[in-house]
Amino acid sequence: MHILVLSNLYPPDVLGGYELLARDVTQVLMHRGHTVEVLTTGLPSGQSSVTRTLRLARPFGRPAGRDRLRHVWAGLLNARATRAYLRTHAKPQVALVMSLRRLGLAPLRVLRQAGIPFVLTVNDDWPVAYSTGPSPRGRARLGQWLDEVLVPARTWKGLPTEHVLYLSEAVRRAVREAGAPLASGDVQSQGVDLSLFTPRAFRPMRPELRLLCVGRLHPSKAPEVALETLAVLRQRAVPATLTFVGEADAPSFQMALQQRARALGVEPLVTWAGKRPREQLPALYHEADVLLFLSRLEHEGQGLTYLEAMACGLPVVASPSGGAREFLERHDAARLVPVCSGEAFADELSALHGDPAAQEALAKRALDVVRAHARLDDYVRCLEGQLRHAVRRSSQR
Repeated sequence: MHILVLSNLYPPDVLGGYELLARDVTQVLMHRGHTVEVLTTGLPSGQSSVTRTLRLARPFGRPAGRDRLRHVWAGLLNARATRAYLRTHAKPQVALVMSLRRLGLAPLRVLRQAGIPFVLTVNDDWPVAYSTGPSPRGRARLGQWLDEVLVPARTWKGLPTEHVLYLSEAVRRAVREAGAPLASGDVQSQGVDLSLFTPRAFRPMRPELRLLCVGRLHPSKAPEVALETLAVLRQRAVPATLTFVGEADAPSFQMALQQRARALGVEPLVTWAGKRPREQLPALYHEADVLLFLSRLEHEGQGLTYLEAMACGLPVVASPSGGAREFLERHDAARLVPVCSGEAFADELSALHGDPAAQEALAKRALDVVRAHARLDDYVRCLEGQLRHAVRRSSQR
């Protein structure tokens, strides 16, 4: 197939897992023999198959806004850029639509006019940004009417949405209950590249625990609870250190975390490693004793870092939400804390720290779960089936 990947961001422009997944999927589809090109935003990056002529209505890193003028302008520019792309490139058979948050839906309208079917991937609540809810009233209803008339880039009206792949039941339920007019579609867990994230030989946790947190430093990820966990362990005379791999969108938030570490008396025990290339993550997982996975994001699609850790044989202690909780509870592949607090995490870590047999059983169970339910190849195979189905349906019309 000739596939166009449409995304608001694409590496090296990365906020989190969605953009990395877009690149992973693109590479695997190419490896399977498909012709894959990408249409996205950003500065030229020297990638011959990636065209960066789209514009965000509002850059990430700034507070989200619903000002119509920005969306009108972005919609006009993105419609023009998409038409220009189709004029200068071979027409794709189908489009794979990743997140369009802050980009708008204008490119989808151009694809529809050109007769190009598309498949939507929904890994978080991004479709809700273009919906006012199931039963808008008052100002919301007026705003919906204005959007439908003046700002089609901000509304699903008239767009087909029958080909949808959700990352979890939790995100499907959240998006549809919020009023986004998407079909029920299918659900497929996001996958880990098992050729990169390989398991280490089992070893018990060290006497001095090496705790690891991987991911964006953001209030929804509760990094302050990891600091509190370290402080509680110290109070209980359990030696431990903590490494954060990731960075904050706002420098002020990271400064606040560092101040919190000082206030708790654990600053010398914390390493701020910053954002690391994915290729460096397996070594970090192999070196640690346990991954702390924390989330307060109820529309968390599924999460990825705990799956990477599990694939590397690293035990996971988690306070998950959304799709992550759904996955971990279903497969019993991590130790879950009852509440997201330093005391609760310290309780679980203390119990696990003194039980090497439980550590080994947990690591083995987690690896089996990843191999059975969270392989990147399985995710791409499911997407490939959706894309073929969309092409067939389009040719029958």
